[in-house]
Amino acid sequence: MRQSILRYFISLLLVSLCICSATSIFIISGSMKEDSEREMMYSVKLIEYNLDYSKDLNTQIETLNPLAFSDDTRISVIDEKGKVLADTYKNDISSNHLKREEVQQALHSSNHEGYAMRRSETTNQPLLYAAYYKDNHIIRLSIPYSGVWGYFPELAPAFSISILISILFSYIVARKLSKRVTKPLTEISESLNNMTEDYRFELPTTDYEEFTPIIDTIENLSHRLRKSMRETRFEQDKINAILRKMEEGFILLDENGMILSVNDSAIKILGPLKEKDNLIDHITYPNLINALNSAPKKQRIELKIHDFDYQCAISRLPFGTALFFVDITAMKNSQKMREEFFSSVSHELKTPITAIRGYSELLSQGFINDENQKKMMLSKIQTEVTNMSSLINDILMLSRLDSDDLIVEKVPVKMQALMKDISEDYEGLLLKYNVELHTDVEPITYIGNGSQIETLISNLVSNAIKYNKEDGHVYVHIYSKKDNMIIEVKDTGIGIPLADQGRVFERFYRVDKGRSRIKGGTGLGLAIVKHIVSYNKGTVKLHSQLGEGTCITITLPNKS
Repeated sequence: MRQSILRYFISLLLVSLCICSATSIFIISGSMKEDSEREMMYSVKLIEYNLDYSKDLNTQIETLNPLAFSDDTRISVIDEKGKVLADTYKNDISSNHLKREEVQQALHSSNHEGYAMRRSETTNQPLLYAAYYKDNHIIRLSIPYSGVWGYFPELAPAFSISILISILFSYIVARKLSKRVTKPLTEISESLNNMTEDYRFELPTTDYEEFTPIIDTIENLSHRLRKSMRETRFEQDKINAILRKMEEGFILLDENGMILSVNDSAIKILGPLKEKDNLIDHITYPNLINALNSAPKKQRIELKIHDFDYQCAISRLPFGTALFFVDITAMKNSQKMREEFFSSVSHELKTPITAIRGYSELLSQGFINDENQKKMMLSKIQTEVTNMSSLINDILMLSRLDSDDLIVEKVPVKMQALMKDISEDYEGLLLKYNVELHTDVEPITYIGNGSQIETLISNLVSNAIKYNKEDGHVYVHIYSKKDNMIIEVKDTGIGIPLADQGRVFERFYRVDKGRSRIKGGTGLGLAIVKHIVSYNKGTVKLHSQLGEGTCITITLPNKS
């Protein structure tokens, strides 16, 4: 720390010296420039006073030049248009000087004086110019000027001595200051080295207020350490409690494979285990044993234990190995359901596409000449396109319902008006299958998404009509019960076998696959109903008897 204070103090001094030197040079340079300009203007006015414009100007300025300012002085006489009438540098007399900065200032300033500093195009030297305008003539004087650097040889010794004295003085002061500042830290360190086993020690007093918080903190350290040890034991008890309550299995092993900690879930998964047991002696799963004997620091394996699927994450720690067992049975089942879903979608789309391709090839190749057959094939193509469109719409509907971030607008829905619209939509289908629809709807206003409720009822009514008997009936009863809306759709149709009743709400499940395709069903209608009911926190019940009909009851919360 002492060396750091020394380095910091000296670095600060050097930076300060650099800033002060730069500032001094800038101020001195400006002051010297002003003095030079003032003296030059005085010389210019003396020259102007001694000039006789009726005589040869070149001869006069040559005579006055050595007396003007210095040996390197240049004198120019310029008229109002910038023409050089006389110049001690004869080779530059032809160029026009009207645009020169000092000439413009002299012509337009109130005191007719002008100044400029630039590199001369003639001598290629940095020059300082002073110009004075009087009696339609401009007298200009220039001298070589390099600013403060021209005086640097005279200033350098003084600057060097000042810097050396400052560095020496600051070094001495910094050493004494760093020693005094670090003395309390040295005393504190000695006191801590003499600390007793129960974390007790005596700290010195100091004159520096900045060390007071440190000393106070250290004095409380022994109390905090003892308190921390108690809290550590408490936290360990909490961790043990958490491990006991975890549904996931957890096992901690030491470097020799002995169990340091095991929770109840791991015991349920792997069987009786206890601390200080060797885990490998109590397990019979080859992939787990191989993983424990392998070198990777982190790895994941899957295990099949008692008809359940588990993923085991194994992590190597500095003091042993941690095993974490997670039940992934539900995830595996979900993955299997997705695979079955995609397989079913592919199959369902392949059927209408095959039919469309077959009919279209026959029509395009000209094998069919009979107009009635052509119309029949076009009608078949249209039917398959309609079925495929319905299937895609149903898949999209299910996809939206499966989305966790689905947000729907909930508005008041008049159930009597909605049911009337649905009845009108199915008038053609009712005539086609010779089925009669009966509705009994109470004047209920349901707060929800009208499109979802319409889809739900339409799918139930559509199934009830398509799978009904000749001269059959469909009954729709919608009523309110407490804070719920009840929707009952009952038919006098063919009914559902008891073995199939548990699966009719699955995607693409059909009781009679051939009959369903003839009827134009996609196999997703009841699956959509189930998802809509689930999304709205409702329940669905099915009661069916083969040969007598089916009744589906939907209960939806409705706190309007």
